[in-house]
Amino acid sequence: MSLRLVEIFHQKGEPEDLRFLLEDVPVYEFWADKLPDGRMNVRLLIKARDVDKVVDVFESFFQDKDHYRIVVLPVDATIPREEEEKKEEESAEGEPAAEGEEGREGISVEELYQKVSPSAKLSGRFVSLVVISSIVAAIGLLKDDVAVIIGSMVIAPLLGPFVGLSLASVLGDFELMKDSLPTVLTGAAIAVFIGLLAGYFAPSTMAFSHEVLSRSQVDFLFILLAITSGVAGAYSLTQDMPETLVGVMMAVSVLPPLVASGIMLSKHMFIQASAATILFLINAVCINLSGVVTFAANGIRPLKIWEAKRAKKALVFSVAVWLLSLIILSCAIYLEQRLLARH
Repeated sequence: MSLRLVEIFHQKGEPEDLRFLLEDVPVYEFWADKLPDGRMNVRLLIKARDVDKVVDVFESFFQDKDHYRIVVLPVDATIPREEEEKKEEESAEGEPAAEGEEGREGISVEELYQKVSPSAKLSGRFVSLVVISSIVAAIGLLKDDVAVIIGSMVIAPLLGPFVGLSLASVLGDFELMKDSLPTVLTGAAIAVFIGLLAGYFAPSTMAFSHEVLSRSQVDFLFILLAITSGVAGAYSLTQDMPETLVGVMMAVSVLPPLVASGIMLSKHMFIQASAATILFLINAVCINLSGVVTFAANGIRPLKIWEAKRAKKALVFSVAVWLLSLIILSCAIYLEQRLLARH
């Protein structure tokens, strides 16, 4: 069971007013203190999955952002453990699960958003990581060194905006979508450009290495790999298991195919370069599609009614777009295989 300590600093209302607002939320502990500046500090020990309910209730109650602040802190452990488990059982007795919350585990929507949104924005840090990762990938590809290529995949700068696109689709958050899409496109352009430079200055023997040419060998198994890895990656985020994310996403090669495409373009290997680009697009589409479906299946959605309606439309539209893109890319794989067979 994952717990959170929620601290509310406010000037409006008394502690008992806030306790009344939380009558439908299982609260393990409730503390209230008056601060020297006249504000109240209320602290709640609750399940991680109930954070969204608490935040929604208090946002509606306070409204004025200048007079309150909500802080959510992770709880590694509480003592005594037996008392905590007993209260959990008592609060669960006779309490019907809310719609969409039955069996819901993992972190809250707000926590997930705070984790994802910073890495989805285009920034100097992102550009630096893409440049570093692309250079490492180019060296690994040219030297035919798998270990170096894996090193570039661990950095995984494009993963943040990909996850941002998936979360934006589920939440109907068009601001996050507008942040994520330019970040993806910029990162992809940088990777291809660095591949072009590396291929231009590298000897032909290095540009035709096994690792470079293998990025042009695309088949339908890559679709299955990208989908399953995308599901596992999105699920690890919703369950607050970031250490799992690195291992999972290493299975999906996102940035090396772009660098390989640039290397092959510099040597006028246009058919092979297009195949490497298709491999990148397959991974991108499958990661986003599986991310959207996984977030939705794990109950990641806005709590406000009007936001939920907008998010539902965005979810249906995004799934349709990604599925259509996957069908088109599947046809492209078939055509690419036939072209490569002729050459």
